[in-house]
Amino acid sequence: MVIYIYTNGGGEGVLTTDALEENNIKIEETPEDVKEKLKNILPSFASFHNPIDTTAQASEDQYIEGLKILLNDSRTEGIIAILLPQLPSFTEKFPEKLSKIINKKVPLVFLIYGGGFTEQIKIYVEEYLPVFESPEEAAKALSFLLRLKRNNWI
Repeated sequence: MVIYIYTNGGGEGVLTTDALEENNIKIEETPEDVKEKLKNILPSFASFHNPIDTTAQASEDQYIEGLKILLNDSRTEGIIAILLPQLPSFTEKFPEKLSKIINKKVPLVFLIYGGGFTEQIKIYVEEYLPVFESPEEAAKALSFLLRLKRNNWI
């Protein structure tokens, strides 16, 4: 089983990796077949390791499609998705697009901060997913959700 960090900002992915390790959650390498699927969607210079960095060049649709691959892979145990929506390719339509790909079997926690549509996006995403502003908070939340899932409470 794999816990993913999926981000459009590499530095935040590193901070989140550290926060997960502080919560005793080990980050595994992205399986090769998942990397190949992501390479067909994300920019060629994205990082396909874990954390997966779509880079700031990925469009909103590329970000959503890459996240969908992770959500639908049977080996995915949980995901912290990091979104910096101040990038020009992200719009107020992001929450609606995201809501269409949610897989309720996979704990998904969002870390959203920055400028642009941040507050608007956060408000809508919070209707169906936990959203935080720091890697530490997101890591604690994912740790809690994973414990609930492992104990068959969710």
